[in-house]
Amino acid sequence: MFDTLLLQLDQSAQSIADYKQTHKAARDLLADKFHAGEAVETLVRSRAELVDQLLKRVWSKHLGDSSAASLIAVGGYGRGELHPASDVDLLILTQDEPETLASSLEPLIMFLWDIGLEVGHSVRTLEECIVEARKDVTVATNLMESRLLSGNKSLFDSMSEQTNSSHIWPSDEFFTAKLEEQKARHLKVDDSSHDLEPNIKTNPGGLRDIQIIGWVVKRHYGDNKLVDLFDRGFLTEKEYETLIDGERFLWR
Repeated sequence: MFDTLLLQLDQSAQSIADYKQTHKAARDLLADKFHAGEAVETLVRSRAELVDQLLKRVWSKHLGDSSAASLIAVGGYGRGELHPASDVDLLILTQDEPETLASSLEPLIMFLWDIGLEVGHSVRTLEECIVEARKDVTVATNLMESRLLSGNKSLFDSMSEQTNSSHIWPSDEFFTAKLEEQKARHLKVDDSSHDLEPNIKTNPGGLRDIQIIGWVVKRHYGDNKLVDLFDRGFLTEKEYETLIDGERFLWR
């Protein structure tokens, strides 16, 4: 969808203005396709793919292709889903203390903001990731959905392995923690699914409730998609289609 725009970017001086123009043109293209009735799931994933391409180029521009650090997509972006107003959640994973890369990372983050990407980022060592994930199930969930974009693959693989369910948050504890998290979230809105202006992400019946099912499945089985739950016989075809239709409706 964006091949021509990215080719033009690669042939340009690759200044902030060039990246900004490419990003804006791609967003306009996605908006046009949305209003023309393009399938919303295609657009949500296409935006993630676009941002992948921009980030890889910016990372190479600032840190080169042989960096000891890893650029990692986390959260919803890690799932390969990115809505027009969603933050681009990133983890920059380092072998050494992050301060050693500060002179490269600070300009990189500023560059991303300047070209119009609303980045939410953390910079952590491998040990810090493990400690934070062990303390906080939300951190563990974000790392569970992570994707390597650029940089050190072995470092990313170590993080993935050391934060999986065989080391921290086994599936039974993870399920209990996510259930309690869901109950607390629902209580904040008086457990109502009939608000006049509901938060389509966090209200009962919203996107977060659908995502929790996927997280629990992934933690227990290692499966990545709701369809895997159907394949295992835990959902009927009708139940699976109801969830997917609901997700698609809320995305649109």
